[in-house]
Amino acid sequence: MRQIWTDSATRVDIPTRFGIVPVVVAARTTTPRGTVLLAHGRNGAPDQAQIAEIAEAYLARDWRVAAPELPNSIALPNSGPPEEVTFTRHAQATAEVWGWLVRQWPDTPQALAGHSIGAFAIAQLAGAAPEAHHLLAVSPPISGMVLLSAREAMGPAAIEAVQREAPLFYAEMPLADAAPSLARSNAPLAVVTGAEDGLVRLHDARIYFTTAPNGRFFGALPDEHHCPAGGACAQMLAAALTAVGA
Repeated sequence: MRQIWTDSATRVDIPTRFGIVPVVVAARTTTPRGTVLLAHGRNGAPDQAQIAEIAEAYLARDWRVAAPELPNSIALPNSGPPEEVTFTRHAQATAEVWGWLVRQWPDTPQALAGHSIGAFAIAQLAGAAPEAHHLLAVSPPISGMVLLSAREAMGPAAIEAVQREAPLFYAEMPLADAAPSLARSNAPLAVVTGAEDGLVRLHDARIYFTTAPNGRFFGALPDEHHCPAGGACAQMLAAALTAVGA
């Protein structure tokens, strides 16, 4: 069985308003160059392939990775009911872990990375986090309307599925908007996305990128969908991190 980054990681329990949020922490050196908060998406987890790909890219550059197990993920049985996930809860829990991370490792750079609504969460946080060294967003929706319009394009079954699986998340889709916050961030931004992503379509990923004042890298992976991973993805992530100075 192939070893992944979480196999050698430690877990730290962080108290938040949503209860304890475990954070998976790993580094390959005793003197990391910096620490990145890596936020998963809806029904995500730190050990999923698309999150592991991002973690490995940072670990290869001697950064520490801190990936929270955010509330209400079906992939994390102890995280609470998945039907109660919302954009707001995801972003607020991410922000509370960020506050802990900044206090825990104040002497080296700190960065924000996220996949899917994890990327939404870091955008929502970025405007109030001038200390962020850079942002890395993978398959990033800037708003709930991005995901709603994509599902509308897919047809009624896609809307019915999210209504059934996550009714509060669905109700928040027309309201959730991280663009004002991201527009206030001067941190260098890199975006990596799948060119065939049906949930965050290519033009929507570009909107996320152009919303930021300091966009440095935009890459679209041919034939990849919403959860990119593999050799081509690893190469693009490496290029993205070079572009933002990680």
